[in-house]
Formats: sequence, C-alpha cells, structure tokens
Amino acid sequence: MRLHPAVLALQEEAVELRQALHRIPELGFEVFETHAFVLRALSKARPDRVDILAGTGIKAVYMVPGARETIALRADMDGIPTTELTGMAYASTHEGSMHGCGHDGHMTMLLLAAQLIHQNRDKLKYNVVLLFQPAEEGKGGARNMIAEGTLENPRVDRIYGLHLWPDVAPGKLGVRWGPMMAQTCEFDMLVHGKSAHGASPQMGVDAIVCAAALITLLQTAITRNVDPHQDTLLTIGKIRGGVAHNVIADEVTLSGTLRVFSPAVFEQLRARIMAMIKGLAVATGAEFEFRELMHYPCVNNPRPLVEDFYTYLDDMADVELVEPVMAAEDFAYYQQHIPGLFVFLGVQGGRNTQPLHNCRFDFDEENLLPGVELYGRLLGIFHKND
Repeated sequence: MRLHPAVLALQEEAVELRQALHRIPELGFEVFETHAFVLRALSKARPDRVDILAGTGIKAVYMVPGARETIALRADMDGIPTTELTGMAYASTHEGSMHGCGHDGHMTMLLLAAQLIHQNRDKLKYNVVLLFQPAEEGKGGARNMIAEGTLENPRVDRIYGLHLWPDVAPGKLGVRWGPMMAQTCEFDMLVHGKSAHGASPQMGVDAIVCAAALITLLQTAITRNVDPHQDTLLTIGKIRGGVAHNVIADEVTLSGTLRVFSPAVFEQLRARIMAMIKGLAVATGAEFEFRELMHYPCVNNPRPLVEDFYTYLDDMADVELVEPVMAAEDFAYYQQHIPGLFVFLGVQGGRNTQPLHNCRFDFDEENLLPGVELYGRLLGIFHKND
C-alpha cells in the first residue's frame, strides 16, 4: 500500500509511542498506567470530548457539523500474563506482564490516527469515535464498554478494528467476509465424588476416574456428533484434583475451551455435553457441573463492508484472503450491535519470528504505518490516489 507523506512523517513517533507503551503492559481492566499514557497522548490531538467507560476505557469523540454518519475505530489496551524474554531495551518493566499480542501497536495506530484527525479536521467527512478498550484478553471488556454507552452519543453507524498478525506479510491486510475468528466458550467442569481411603475404594466415588471417563467421552462430542465439514475444536487444557497418593479424590476440575464458527453447532455441542454429564452422573454416582466462564461470539465480517473495504486499497496486492482462525476476539461484541469490519495487519518477518502470545513476540514499528494509512482513508482524510 502506498503511504501518504503525512503517514510516512509519523514513523519516528510510531516507534516512540509503541515502545513506550510496550514498557508498561497491564492486565484486564487494571490498565491504569496505560490509561494515563493514552489520555496524555490524546490531549495533543484535541478531541471534542473524552469519556471514561468501563473503569479504564477511553472514548474520544470528534464531531463534524452536518455529518450524517459516525465511524468508530477500536484498539484494545491490555497485555498478557507472560514474562517477556525478548531482551529488547524497551522490554516490559512490569514483571509477569507483557504486550505479547500486539495491543501496544493497536493503541499506537489509534493515537496516530487521532493526530491525523486533528491536523485534517477540515477534511473529515464523518463524526469519529476512537475507542481504547481494556480487558480484551479473556474478560470481554467490549461488553462493558457497550453497556456503558460507547456506541451512543453519537450513535455509531459502523466500527473498524485492526489486529497485528504474524501470518500475514508486512504491508498487507488480511481479511475475509463471513466468519473470520471463532466463537469461543471457556469453561470449567467440576466433578464431585466422595472421598475415601485408597484401601477402601468401594466407600467412595472416585472423582478422578469419573473425570477420566468424561474426558474420553468428550472426544466423541465432535468426531461423532458434528458434521466433519464444520470447523470445531474442543480442548481440555487443565486438570486439578486429588489430595494424596492413597486417598480417593472427592473433587476434580477440568478446564477447557470450545471453539466453533456456527452458533447452531455451538448449541448442538453444548446440548451433547450436557447429555454426557447427565448420563455419567447416573452411571457413576458422581455429580457434575458445567460452568461457562467466558463466551465470545464469532467475529463475522459483513460482506458489504468487506466489498467497500477493497475500494480504499491501491490494488488486490494489498490484501491476503485469510482462512478463518480458531483464535477469538471480543470485537465480535461490537458486531452484535452495529456493522463492523475486523482486519489483520501483517507483521511477518523482521524482528518478529514468533507467534502471538509468545514471550519473545516482537515486530517492526514500520509495519504499523499501513494501518494508520487505512484509518486515514476510511475517515476520508486522504484517498488512495493522493
């Protein structure tokens, strides 16, 4: 993608902002230092109004007299609970936390977009809402932002989000219409048995044995109950239970994730899992609980927005048509309320040799500039032929 001179001029500031944000990763809704940093940076771009939502979320509003539409751009703010091992001079200063999913880059692009808006107010065609959202990583912060009115006053007509993506070539944008990222359900399954001495197993109900039977049975939930043409994933990632070598365990917790691209398939699988639990309870005498911890909808890009997106690009070489991925994103919550487009931004190669959520994940800041360029074009500040 050809970059406008105004975007190229932001290269040095892109490095400074991204590396400063990278040093201060925070988790969940407790992004207090990040929140203060973003507010200071935004003040230079003089939005008409700044609202604080969801505790640490930020909504910056630019109003255009007579504008008939409002566009929102969204960046997530939180890091991940991982100790950084990049060894870079700008590595995390917060032990046990790092920006290993690119959210520092997402915030940087939105702050640079704010500067472009401030410098080109006379060219704006739309009201603009910039959203800096906490708690994307597993806590669904988008729901809190929406509940507190982030899509109202002004009423947002459509929303866009970018995500750095190591599987896409630098300078390219990855997109598809329809399901793009999975609907996911993080869950715990509790198995309640009855404790007894290991020498008298008949006096108890062995929660570990019951949990093992459940794990084995769960493997058939997809392989024998779902159309093989449907992409579906069920993983038990953690088991906790037992107190001693010679004691029948009275409780085991299985923690896992269920990921699909179809709400109908999700309901089918959930019903099947409930039936398995009920049957095992009768067969073993144990009690089972299914606790849904977090449920993200599927990121589903509307075809009209994808087709419109192509009109902002120089040519088809700017785009990679990506396959749906099993990763999840709470941007999907915004798409439940208004039309929204989610796009991957390539950061493949260069300083980046690792996948997202890796303790050595890194990227070249120059890869952020095509994202800033896209924001400028979406907002009508400049055009592909400029």
